[in-house]
Amino acid sequence: MSKRRQVYAGKITGNSRRTTCRFHLFTPDAEGVMAQIFWYCLAVSANEHDIAVYAATLLSTHPHYSTGDRSGRLPKFKQMFHRILAMCTKRFRNWDESVFNRSAPGEHELLTPQAMVNDLAYTIANGATSGAVRRSADWPGAKTLATDIGTLVVRVERPPYWFNPKNPKWPKVAELKLEVPELLLEHYGSLEAVHVAVAERVAELEEEAARELASEGRSFQGVRRVLRGKPTDRSRTPIVSGQRNPEFAAGGDKVALRAAIALRRAFDAAYDDALAKWRDGDRDVVFPFGTWWMRVHHRARCATSR
Repeated sequence: MSKRRQVYAGKITGNSRRTTCRFHLFTPDAEGVMAQIFWYCLAVSANEHDIAVYAATLLSTHPHYSTGDRSGRLPKFKQMFHRILAMCTKRFRNWDESVFNRSAPGEHELLTPQAMVNDLAYTIANGATSGAVRRSADWPGAKTLATDIGTLVVRVERPPYWFNPKNPKWPKVAELKLEVPELLLEHYGSLEAVHVAVAERVAELEEEAARELASEGRSFQGVRRVLRGKPTDRSRTPIVSGQRNPEFAAGGDKVALRAAIALRRAFDAAYDDALAKWRDGDRDVVFPFGTWWMRVHHRARCATSR
């Protein structure tokens, strides 16, 4: 059984999803077509479902993106984004199999300003932490820089793959402005201070990646080698079995983490109670705040606040 989703307006999350069998289906190309596909799919999906995008990077095997859910529609956004990204990639790559693996996508709620800085920095630095390039700014695919947060406006033409140009749902040019979490602005006092905090964390991650590779006697791939990659290449680093897919990130704040876990347990208990009554035929039972599946698919009544 999949994990119950708590979906509500204002939730900030870090997100990712891996390709099937870790094929490099999203590997960058010198012409920038894969980056064009990624940004277009992200832009039209975010605009359709009122999602704020703070940072995004497309690695060869997975996208990373940090988002804010303004209207309680994150699952619908991800469903659309992953689907059209997969369909367009299949046409571009002449790929007949699945694009994404069947594992649950990565999604963790960012509870504190430090957790947000960590997630934004991780998203930005992934080109370096993956061992591809020494500096994340050198990643030749779709990427975000620290100074792009809250400032960058991405304008991208509709890719010449899969999308029907006669369908008004797919505009000729899509636009996406990267935003900044309000909590970060309140905490740091200015957008410039947010940029500094994220950039410093990115630099730390890049240095950690360089030290780790050096200790193993390895070096970064470099831009030329990355661009020589093929979609049929596969990542060969061992997968650690039993890895957790954490639901929350608190940036070291144990109080915030314990509070979030307590709220989650209360949600589960209330959900169990409501579901039992629903199964007994009570269609007036009220499910807890944040209930998604029962509300959307069965029109169950739900609390409007915690």
